[in-house]
Amino acid sequence: MAVKMSTIHQVDLVLKHVKELIYSGKLTPGERLPAERRLATQLNVGRSQVRMAFQKLEKFGVVKTYPQSGTVVAQEKTQVLESLITDALKIEQYDFASLVYVRILLEIEAVRLCVKNRTEEDLQNIETALIECENFFHTDQRVNKDFAYHQAIARGGHNPVLASMLLIITPDVLRYYQQYQVCSVPSEDVCFEHRELLRCIREQDEEAATEMIRTHLKALYEFSRSDQASKTYFLEE
Repeated sequence: MAVKMSTIHQVDLVLKHVKELIYSGKLTPGERLPAERRLATQLNVGRSQVRMAFQKLEKFGVVKTYPQSGTVVAQEKTQVLESLITDALKIEQYDFASLVYVRILLEIEAVRLCVKNRTEEDLQNIETALIECENFFHTDQRVNKDFAYHQAIARGGHNPVLASMLLIITPDVLRYYQQYQVCSVPSEDVCFEHRELLRCIREQDEEAATEMIRTHLKALYEFSRSDQASKTYFLEE
């Protein structure tokens, strides 16, 4: 059973298009990428998918965004840029269980770092994200708000590399989880776990925070190991 082309394959389409522009010499280091609206129209994809592709390119170092200058191709050799985009595309070929496994490892480390390094501002940002997640729990914004909450924790660890890695893989995991309707945990339980995790971080209780994130992701892990997940790949062609 394949996921609709709506989001993931559209992002791939944008990535491949940018790679072709660089390969053909139509887009060179230092040049601005086409405007989001123009590219969306040209490729018949959504602007949000173009934006996601640009974000992924930036995380992989293919492009850089400058205030008032827009998004430009990084000053790297063409061969290096092509390789980076290929790497960005390859992550989309992994099965769900592999993505979940890596996400859990990263989430645990993100929580540990957040416990040690969080500031009062970080705590406020996490709480704000938590409240939004609760307010939008029963809407189509649930996945995005849940992602924002976990990203706020990752940023609180003050390790930008780890936060960036989660930014790359977590949205795909969450979309899959929602697509196959395996997120059956009651909202009360999810909200409780979110709040307990924040409490542990605030109190800098690393052991309790680590145990809570493991508990929070347990259902996701168990589904990733199930027969249903093993037969259903997130990004089938």
